[in-house]
Amino acid sequence: MYARSPSWFVLSSKATADISYEALLPTVILTALASVMVVLRWCSRVCSRSITIGPEDYCVTAAMVFSAGFTAVVGRGESEISRVLTESDWSTEFSIDLVLAQAILYHLASNLVKTSLILQYIRLFSHVPSIVCICYALFILVLGATAWGVFGNVFLCDPVQSYWEMTTAGTCMDKEQHFWSTSVIGIVLDVAIWVLPIPVIGQLKLPRRQKTGLLVVFGLGGVVCIVTIVRLVLVQDAMSHGQVTRCGSYAIIFSSIEINIAIICASLLVMKPLFARFLPYVVSEQPLSAAEDGRTCRALTGMHLLSAGIVCAAEKRERGGRNDTVIEMGSFS
Repeated sequence: MYARSPSWFVLSSKATADISYEALLPTVILTALASVMVVLRWCSRVCSRSITIGPEDYCVTAAMVFSAGFTAVVGRGESEISRVLTESDWSTEFSIDLVLAQAILYHLASNLVKTSLILQYIRLFSHVPSIVCICYALFILVLGATAWGVFGNVFLCDPVQSYWEMTTAGTCMDKEQHFWSTSVIGIVLDVAIWVLPIPVIGQLKLPRRQKTGLLVVFGLGGVVCIVTIVRLVLVQDAMSHGQVTRCGSYAIIFSSIEINIAIICASLLVMKPLFARFLPYVVSEQPLSAAEDGRTCRALTGMHLLSAGIVCAAEKRERGGRNDTVIEMGSFS
């Protein structure tokens, strides 16, 4: 325990200014891209009449709101810095408030995306009991990770207000250890969620373009895992060398990359009906006529087709038939 929360926080207007200037632009760009994908996700849901809106859609939308809040906090810091005239005008408490707000918003956004993917897996693989059980276990772990990430930051110090009030006496946990623990937990969960559906998907016989699309989506999921690891390594290295500005910039930029790419991945998984309606050549092996396009769009009912394919595969294995499963184009809507 510490008499004051360990100060790898930003404690000067100059350091905070450098962090905000470096981190604001990439954070805004990534948040804008993710916002567009979430809007397209909802358009895809509207286009597909047979797929009902599920809790995973609300979770990823809530994650987008918190991601936008994360960006707004970064922008708020930059705006406040532009108002500061001298070093003495700077409020250390304001700086720590920004750090706390960013940490809470990061944990809420990142874990809501994980929850959205897990709920989507449960819906997608409802006929694969082993995956459903693992999903529920991961869901419980994500809830625990969210609680530790959020409440661990809020109640880092005793009394709570001593975290940001420099005049209030109190004792605090080691912030660096909390950062390490939440980062490692996040990496483990990211990898588990990323690799979970791969064995089942590997058994499916898909058209080339669908398979390429899935590889792209899961490739982006792998990028999220890599970004989480890089974020931990770079932030820790900057902290160990006392590079406050670089530490803060790394934390903000890579946190934004992690959250927003995860949102993009979660949205791409359900955008097949939208592609089939407006960009049919992306999902079709050959050009479609107008009538075929209409029938295909109506046929792309989504997840139940994959479920049917999985059940069919299981029945074939029981009969000693072929293990390959042929599914229709709408399997991954």
